[in-house]
Amino acid sequence: MISVFGHLNPDSDSICCAIVVSDWLNFTEQSAMAYRLGELNPETEFILSQAQCLSPPLLEHNITDQPVWLVDFSDLEQGPENLNKSQVVGLIDHHRLGSLITTEPLDAWIRRVGCCATLVFDIVTRTPDYQLSPPHALLLLGAILSDTIAFQSPTTTKQDRETAHKLSLIAKVDLDTFIIKLLNAKTDISGLSIERLLQKDEKNYLIGEYKLILGQIEVSDFHAIENQVPALQQEMEKRAQSEGLDFYVLMITSLFSSQSCLYFSQKNPISQSPVTIENMLSRKKQLVPWLTQKLNADK
Repeated sequence: MISVFGHLNPDSDSICCAIVVSDWLNFTEQSAMAYRLGELNPETEFILSQAQCLSPPLLEHNITDQPVWLVDFSDLEQGPENLNKSQVVGLIDHHRLGSLITTEPLDAWIRRVGCCATLVFDIVTRTPDYQLSPPHALLLLGAILSDTIAFQSPTTTKQDRETAHKLSLIAKVDLDTFIIKLLNAKTDISGLSIERLLQKDEKNYLIGEYKLILGQIEVSDFHAIENQVPALQQEMEKRAQSEGLDFYVLMITSLFSSQSCLYFSQKNPISQSPVTIENMLSRKKQLVPWLTQKLNADK
């Protein structure tokens, strides 16, 4: 049985792609099951409820020497324990090629698109006789709209837009209406504890010699979260110390102004004060290169 999963602290793309890819693998007579590597965020719960699909179970079994298929990541730091000891048989991703090293050849697709779901759609629809169901089309649509921030992100490509349109037809939903509902769910931070809010969308990275976590919180505007920032900064310090990080970076993004405010844990080589950057929406395409440049300049 192939275990299919996305990264730790899963976002909508990693959950939705795992579900569709596992279905596709089973269709191609490769026994597979989708899993998640953490709790769902409110946006993902919204997408699953709209598609009337169940959440994948939490990955709890030991994957040492077991076949696994990765979606939406290729960094060992973002995966489960013993990932480096598993048998990675497949990979579908839209990020940089990370720290994953395999012992055997694998089926792998990595494309420069705004969302892993865009690539998944292209792969599964090229499979003879495979029919993407309306619920699964809605999952992929939700993932694309989430990752591209409804096509506002600089990571968005023509293929993402065209795929989203095709998926809306298969799912039989009005694209504009669904976008509004999804963005409302995406920026809903009500009821989340400080710990959960910080974990809502964070990823582990190894940039050069620096071990760090990059977290992102998307809000309608900065006023929606300003009262919680001091507590978030305290939690960042706690996490940086308890997890042996060089530092922690929190990216709070205002979808209204297309700005991001960057907060850093204290022991960092970049800035001791928050940094606000215009037209920064993407952690993958904008924050990671920005940080990499700053860290290299510090040497």
